[in-house]
Amino acid sequence: MTYMKLIKRFILNRPAEKRLAYFYGMVATDEQVWLLRDENGDLLLLEDEDGDYPFLLPVWPSRSFAEMEAANIDESYEAFNIPMSNFLDDLLVDIENDGGATAIFPNENDTTIQKRDEIKEMIRNL
Repeated sequence: MTYMKLIKRFILNRPAEKRLAYFYGMVATDEQVWLLRDENGDLLLLEDEDGDYPFLLPVWPSRSFAEMEAANIDESYEAFNIPMSNFLDDLLVDIENDGGATAIFPNENDTTIQKRDEIKEMIRNL
C-alpha cells in the first residue's frame, strides 16, 4: 500500500466532523464535488438509516475518495465531478425537491447530512 493510500485511509477513517472540514477545505479550492454514477448514468444514492430523508446523495472531495467508495460497493460505479455552482443550483435543488439531502464525505461509520442551505452557508463562510 502506498503512502498516499495510507493517508487517504487515515482521512477516510476520521470522525464525520473532521471529514466535513477536510471536504470543505478541498471543495473551496477545487470548486467541484465528486459523485458516483452507474453505467446507466444513475447517481449512487444511499439510504438514510435515521429515516429523516427517503435517500441521501453522497459527495466526496476528490476522485480518489469517490473511487475508494466505488471499490467498496460496486466496481461498475464511476467517479465524476460537477462544478460547485451546478451542484448547488441544479442538482441539489432536484435532490431536495425529491425529499433527499446530501451525505458529505461518508464512510461506513458515520456521515454528516446537510441540506443545500447549510452547504451554501459553509461555502460562504470559507
